[in-house]
Amino acid sequence: MKASILIVTYNQQDLIGQAIESALSQVTDFDTEIVVADDCSTDRTRSVARGYRDRFPDRVRVLIRDRNLGLMGNLPQAFLECRGDYVACLDGDDYWTAPEKLQRQVDFLDAHPDYSICFHNALMVWDDGSQGPTLHSPPGRRATYCLNELLRHDFISTSAAVVRNHLVRDFPDWYGTLPVPDWPFFVLHAMHGKIGYLDEDWTVYRQHPAGMYCRLANEKRMEQNIGIVRTFRDVLGPEYRPLLTDAIHARCLSLALYYRKRGNKSLAREFARMSIREAGTDGLKSCRAAAKVFAYMHVPALFRLVARCRAVRGASAAESTAGTRAASTRRHGPRA
Repeated sequence: MKASILIVTYNQQDLIGQAIESALSQVTDFDTEIVVADDCSTDRTRSVARGYRDRFPDRVRVLIRDRNLGLMGNLPQAFLECRGDYVACLDGDDYWTAPEKLQRQVDFLDAHPDYSICFHNALMVWDDGSQGPTLHSPPGRRATYCLNELLRHDFISTSAAVVRNHLVRDFPDWYGTLPVPDWPFFVLHAMHGKIGYLDEDWTVYRQHPAGMYCRLANEKRMEQNIGIVRTFRDVLGPEYRPLLTDAIHARCLSLALYYRKRGNKSLAREFARMSIREAGTDGLKSCRAAAKVFAYMHVPALFRLVARCRAVRGASAAESTAGTRAASTRRHGPRA
């Protein structure tokens, strides 16, 4: 079996059909299986999934849980039951928009054996119309990313990724302590190879009241992410500690600025102090961090200026990468 399409679902009776249909619509020159892992839904999700299994018994498998495992239990267990050389992830409330998506990503991984993940952009769409569609894409939109970058930022949308199977066969105990499954899932795979990016929009990432992303307020998501990065720092090797400490420092400062902008002075001060503490105990480094935090907190225009400069550098890097790829294509023809 070349590829498995893993659909993890719970109580998504009105959405799961579109996810499965988008998986069935994939046009490939290899065999695939669609694995629907229903986490003991209390609505008609299981019935809908079984209906597709009955119609497409050679393509659809349904994993039935006799009790609710939660996302942190359902995803890893279902992943280990996938039989393909590659596993394409698809949340039960998302769907794919291009029939060539899976073929293109598998072709990329076939051609690049030193890569463990291939992903692309996702179009975030709010079902209630509260916001317009937003493109979820990685910083710089470069062709290749690495583990260090993924440890700092969660830039891979679950339904946009294909991973090489059999690299991760055991999920560590710390995995189950985290609040979300996807970021650490991709971190575990990125430990085994590079991350390839295709500059395409092939997934719709729904935002709705029942979704994990929409249920949390901005500040709670930011606090949650700080906790996840702290866990990475605690459980990964010492070679990652400086990188992760710097990431926690930056996230605490961002949260301090967030609370300052909203007039919550006490929480702004709390996270500003936390940001300084996270910078380390070295005297000079701590003083520099304190000066930086003081400047950002009291001169908001400085933070905006730095953010704009970083955005310009990122855009320039993306344009440079795109230009290099275009020149290479003109010289050598298209690559996988």
